[in-house]
Amino acid sequence: LAASMQLLSALVLHHHSLAHEFVVKDGLQLVVSQRLLASELTRVEVLGAQARDGSPGGGAHVVVDALLMISQLSRLSKEYYPALVRMDLAPDLRALLSCEHAGVRAKACNAVGNLARHSSAFYEAIRHSSLLSALVPLCSDADSACRKFASFAVGNCAFHSDLLYPGLAPAVPRLLRLLDDDDEKTRANAAGAIGNLVRNSGELCAAMLEHGALQALHRLVDSRRPSPDADAGALARFVADSSVKIALFSLGNLAVHRECREELHASPRTLELCNALMGLCQRDDMIHKYAQRLLLKLNG
Repeated sequence: LAASMQLLSALVLHHHSLAHEFVVKDGLQLVVSQRLLASELTRVEVLGAQARDGSPGGGAHVVVDALLMISQLSRLSKEYYPALVRMDLAPDLRALLSCEHAGVRAKACNAVGNLARHSSAFYEAIRHSSLLSALVPLCSDADSACRKFASFAVGNCAFHSDLLYPGLAPAVPRLLRLLDDDDEKTRANAAGAIGNLVRNSGELCAAMLEHGALQALHRLVDSRRPSPDADAGALARFVADSSVKIALFSLGNLAVHRECREELHASPRTLELCNALMGLCQRDDMIHKYAQRLLLKLNG
């Protein structure tokens, strides 16, 4: 079983045509019928299963391979969503988010994020399964990969509509703490999730203000801004920092809402920062464009 799953996951991950064949030939039904996403499987030994690159061994490795396939298919195209919806994945994913193996938790987070990538097709299932109560705490997980993929999943669960906002509200303070994470991608995911949590309605604006979201996003950008006399390398690193760009974009999302806009207007620091960034960066740099966008939102 372990060797077969390893081969199948490799084929699905690296060959798009074979991934399509896997779905067409009812490969996903194999995952369901053999219960390859069952949390109990992570606690048993499986013939031929060996840990690779520090990842969990035994049945947990089989589960990881199954999660990799689910993530890849959902990432590749929404055309696979109907088949994935029929699998009723949410209950198994919820259980795997609480797995003792960090590698399983991280892959389960990534699967949730990819299932929510293209549309809100899985939002109802996510809500009814109480999956978010297991996902949100992983934004504070001790494992860096879990934090990265949990914040990615939260962001995508907030992107298409505000249906899941009530269940995602407890993530706000955790996401704000991730703005100081050492990993750039994690910071970017967290900043994007904050922006998505006000993208579709102002339901969570009060929570954003209460927890200091505006100040935290501002601090992320300003703390990484090089001095005017910095060398070209420092400026290049700043301009390339995805977390800075996304934090600025999310500030623009927040500025759409009156209460957030008033808070930003109350302090001259935001205007000063935008003008400084526009003077520091080239007009075609995304940081320049997002700073200009934020100014337009503030003046709108």
